[in-house]
Amino acid sequence: MTLATNPRSLVFYMAYPGPGNLDGASRSLIDSQYVLSALDRVLADKGFGAVELTSFKSAKLQKEVAKRLKNSNKKVAFHCEPVQWTNEENLIDPADLCCPNEVQRRRGVERIVRLMDEAGSYGAEQVFVASGRNPASGMPYDQNSEKVQTQAFHALCQSLRTLAGEAKKRKMKLGVSVCDAGSPDKGVFRQALIGPSDRALALMETLRGEGLDNIGLGVGIGRTTLNGEGPEILGRLAPYLHWFYVSNCVIGRGDVQPRFGAEGSAIGPAQIADYMRALAEIDYAGPIAVAVRPVGSEVPDNVLHVALGMVNEAANTVDVAFALPLGFSFRSRDFFTEETFAELTELRVQKPNLAKEELAKRKRRDVLAPDGKLVILAADHPARSVTRVGSHPTAMGHRLDYLGRILRVLAASNVDGLMATSDLIDEVALANFLVKKRGGKGFLDDKVLIGSMNRTGLAGAEHEMMDRPSSYMTGKRIKQMNLDGAKLLWRWVPGGEKNDRYALETLERVAKAVEELADEGLPAFVEPLAVQKTETGYKTDHSTDNVIKAVGVASGLGYYTGNVWLKIPYCDDFARVAKSTSFPILLLGGESTGKPSGTIEDFVRGLGAGPNVRGALVGRNVLFCGEDDPAAIAEAISLVVHQRASSIEAMEEARKIRGTMKTLLE
Repeated sequence: MTLATNPRSLVFYMAYPGPGNLDGASRSLIDSQYVLSALDRVLADKGFGAVELTSFKSAKLQKEVAKRLKNSNKKVAFHCEPVQWTNEENLIDPADLCCPNEVQRRRGVERIVRLMDEAGSYGAEQVFVASGRNPASGMPYDQNSEKVQTQAFHALCQSLRTLAGEAKKRKMKLGVSVCDAGSPDKGVFRQALIGPSDRALALMETLRGEGLDNIGLGVGIGRTTLNGEGPEILGRLAPYLHWFYVSNCVIGRGDVQPRFGAEGSAIGPAQIADYMRALAEIDYAGPIAVAVRPVGSEVPDNVLHVALGMVNEAANTVDVAFALPLGFSFRSRDFFTEETFAELTELRVQKPNLAKEELAKRKRRDVLAPDGKLVILAADHPARSVTRVGSHPTAMGHRLDYLGRILRVLAASNVDGLMATSDLIDEVALANFLVKKRGGKGFLDDKVLIGSMNRTGLAGAEHEMMDRPSSYMTGKRIKQMNLDGAKLLWRWVPGGEKNDRYALETLERVAKAVEELADEGLPAFVEPLAVQKTETGYKTDHSTDNVIKAVGVASGLGYYTGNVWLKIPYCDDFARVAKSTSFPILLLGGESTGKPSGTIEDFVRGLGAGPNVRGALVGRNVLFCGEDDPAAIAEAISLVVHQRASSIEAMEEARKIRGTMKTLLE
């Protein structure tokens, strides 16, 4: 799992606030026996690799805590914020480290330095501070308030310069906690200067730019939510993120960090999952902390372990495993260059028979599916005038990009083969020739090549349902081109429409092609689709009953069905579909969503529907998988099919080939 190696941390003084959950811990007033008993349990808990403390007033308790921590092998962090916010002696202005008053600011700094000494006795590697209250809070927004805020920002920078130096002397990192920045009338009470992510970013850029490399940020879900921000801020704050907190909040009650599931909770599994994916995308390697505060009769052990379970569950999802590394984006033309594309055209002109020759001498498999399973890349859409991907109407019409993605999958992943029209199969053969000409190992040997036959059902045409062979016209041609089989599509509108006769005519032609392929001893991959007419064309009907009916019709085509495979869309209750035929089934991928993780999970579910579900024939969700490397997605699907890997296991393993093999001809 992407976030498996991130240590889990517990904000101890929140989870164990004191007898009766009265929050004496945040005020440094807490029963020693309570503290040590709870600390012993946490230190023995293998679920946590780090523990976070705040100040204890008792010198004796400090020594006992230090002794236990020394022998625990747990990472330790220390929080100064509770002391800052409580401000018990009331000798320091609430603006604290950001106070424009120099006397007050220095007092705030000196208090933190004293707390650092205590943190050092615990072996803390990380110390967190709060910025202090924004001195402009409550002022009308005008030039004067802006001036006060600017002064506060500069005062905070000055304080942190000193504290970063003090932390460095003690071999510590200094973290600035991003707190809530609103006002009491909005139900947000800290009114911290650091606060908004743009201000936190400006602070870090200023101080890191001065060479203070041991300073960073502590960011949490609850507080960013109170600030009206979401997981998108992590991409901006990534270079400065020291620690990440999973906490809850209740809008209108401020920074109380209640248990998950508390009345009015703004944070739940969906929000945590979004943040976990954002962390994975920035390759975050630091601690992930649980920050929850039991109240009333709530049992601290129960509250924190529920929270830890939610964190681990959210971190262990396919979306997290799928997350792209920071800055990664697959560019087809980097792999398949303009120069190589031009060479293909030159080969077409100078050596018009070369593609046929290359196909004739390629090594074919002795057995179509040695382990009884297949993963085939589908690339026959443009020949039916289907070029849209998402909002881009002609994405598949850019041949360099489209072909480059196909070649990337064939050359860099373990997919079994390609299903395509004659133009693309010829181009793939020419590219294979160029690879071998450069001294490389060709990628077509032992690959399954399937010719797509009927493509006259042009998308948007008046008689779209009249779908005749137009790429490879006969089974004999499939044999002559040394291909391994052919794919045929039949579409039908349940309930009937005016194009019924064209669906029946297509059905007859598909049956004839199945017989021709049987005569040649070649497999037919038949795709029976129930469809519905919409304002934007025919759309696949995923209702289980209609899918079953389409399967029944396709199963009876031709005089011999021993070499027939079915290509079927995944739908609800797919076990019923699998039971409707004894034919081997390949799952199709459908329209590109830009998030192929959902497709991978559908395949995992579909493969468990019955013993005759034998793989996948998938195109757009592999080739146009957002910004990811198509080879990585193809590899993940291959692992799901051939090794029965889970979606998470498959994506984790597939990440290893993401971005490898920089160019086709390297």
